[in-house]
Amino acid sequence: MIQSQPLVSPARRPAGLPAPTVPDDDSARPSEASPLRLALRRALAGELVSPSALRALERLGQTRALRAGETLLRAGEAPVEHLWLLLDGLACTGKRDARNRWWQSRELVDGDWIDVASSWREPAVALETVVAQTPALACAFPASAVLALCDGEPGLMHALVRALADQLAAATLAKQALLTRDVTARLAAWLLEQHEAAGGAATELVLRQQKRLIASQLGITPETLSRTLKSLQDQGLVRMDHYRVLFRDLAQLRRLAARVPPLYSR
Repeated sequence: MIQSQPLVSPARRPAGLPAPTVPDDDSARPSEASPLRLALRRALAGELVSPSALRALERLGQTRALRAGETLLRAGEAPVEHLWLLLDGLACTGKRDARNRWWQSRELVDGDWIDVASSWREPAVALETVVAQTPALACAFPASAVLALCDGEPGLMHALVRALADQLAAATLAKQALLTRDVTARLAAWLLEQHEAAGGAATELVLRQQKRLIASQLGITPETLSRTLKSLQDQGLVRMDHYRVLFRDLAQLRRLAARVPPLYSR
């Protein structure tokens, strides 16, 4: 694997070294438009995190540039000593099975926590493999230093607990979908989630991932994905144009997404 070159950034330092003492002045802070500042704002949105806690996180951050296809974390790898946040680009999480087939669980965009759970566990082992889909920039925050910072910053602790809860809820809902929804319902729900993530107003969606990755995230084969997309198109719900999905009947798509077999409807 080709190793990426880390960015030259005031926030970067070699892994394992303690956080340096940085003067608390404007010259030591990332700019308002820096990838680190923007990603933290998105990751901590809606939480009462104090400016001092935000600045402390910025000083702790260690940025790392990733090339497309590069692995950031590998499932089962230990020890995991950092919380990871995606600053820029696209990444995905998942695992490979015994036949080396990739099964994706999540797609990540800038401002998403990549792994906010593994470092808190015992043993601290990576739960999933993380791969950059495009050239990307990630930031690591030493877990021990973040935990110490939380002692005097309840807003930051609340934000991290919320992030953990959000990821747990997403994983639970994904598992429930595999158990209770047929393939068509799963795909309809996934398309609606992408539509909402894009703002919920546009009538078309550009798929950012290869179809084989989308299929793995839904727990199906690429062939099944193609057949199901064609079925939705034949029903007049969407129209496919390569990687563009044109929505033609969102109401019916929502009804399909809510459909569950009778066994699970009680």
